[in-house]
Amino acid sequence: MNQVTHQILKSARQRFSDYGPSKTTMAEIAADCGMSVGNLYRHFKNKDAMMVACMEQQLQEKLDAGQAAAAEESQALDALRAFLQTRLGMAYTQFSDTRHLFDFIQYIQSKHIRVLLTYEEKVIASMANILKQGLEQGSFTCSNCQQTAYDIHQATLRYNSPIALQNNSLEILTVDLNRLIDLLYTGLSSHT
Repeated sequence: MNQVTHQILKSARQRFSDYGPSKTTMAEIAADCGMSVGNLYRHFKNKDAMMVACMEQQLQEKLDAGQAAAAEESQALDALRAFLQTRLGMAYTQFSDTRHLFDFIQYIQSKHIRVLLTYEEKVIASMANILKQGLEQGSFTCSNCQQTAYDIHQATLRYNSPIALQNNSLEILTVDLNRLIDLLYTGLSSHT
């Protein structure tokens, strides 16, 4: 991604977050970037394409951060905890003060569900890899890592929910998620 595209997406994300997708215009985003609307259209076909790119970028940043944190851990439980906690921290940073996040996500969900489903598949695949690592280390037991990763993803959706992020402190969410991870570990542990 070039610097101009990066600046456009940064400005668009801020506008979509502050004013919502329906009240954000291409002219406002162009003005924020110090360019003409015509120049903006050279980079994005329309506002819809820009919204998709913004959401994909935010989700990918969160996934990349989680994967990087997990990769720094040698033990699978620590990797799982790092992956989940880092994604929570990123989501909280990205979304907790976003007045119109729900509108933005609702738009993407209704018009471009594939963006969210593709992201979900990547998250589940990342967790399945961590579970496989745990099997190899002898610290986890699970008969189907992909299904177990899906189940963990479903169990942890609260920690990426716009409503939970806006109505709870990061400290509360972190403590709650740690308790859930401990419970999951008890169920996955090969030492029970």
